[in-house]
Amino acid sequence: MMEHRVVSDDGLIVEEGGCVIDVRLPWYRSLPLSVVEIGQVVVDGQLIDPARITFELEGQRYRLDELRPHTDVWWYVLDSAFLHIAGLPLLAGGEHQVSVTIQVRPPYINGLNRIVKTEKRLKAREGVPA
Repeated sequence: MMEHRVVSDDGLIVEEGGCVIDVRLPWYRSLPLSVVEIGQVVVDGQLIDPARITFELEGQRYRLDELRPHTDVWWYVLDSAFLHIAGLPLLAGGEHQVSVTIQVRPPYINGLNRIVKTEKRLKAREGVPA
């Protein structure tokens, strides 16, 4: 349903010392970060260590293991979040295979655990996350 929209089509950004992947919430309603989990992130076949990834939403950065306690921070369906990957420098203009898995557990649907994996071939671009 929303699998193709999780990673933005123009969502691979080069930054100093690494890169950024622009991601969207794979759900039809806004959710608190406490029910969102970033699963595997793979770039060009390389599984990225979660310790190298930070999650940015509305200018605030969180380690992936810091999302669960944030019941008061909401990811709105129209907003992008950004996965900053340290130590993975990419060249602007190069194409890369990107795969991101996001898991959500909406608090109002008992027992639902939706796992969405998106794979795309993206051209890395210079710039800053929007």
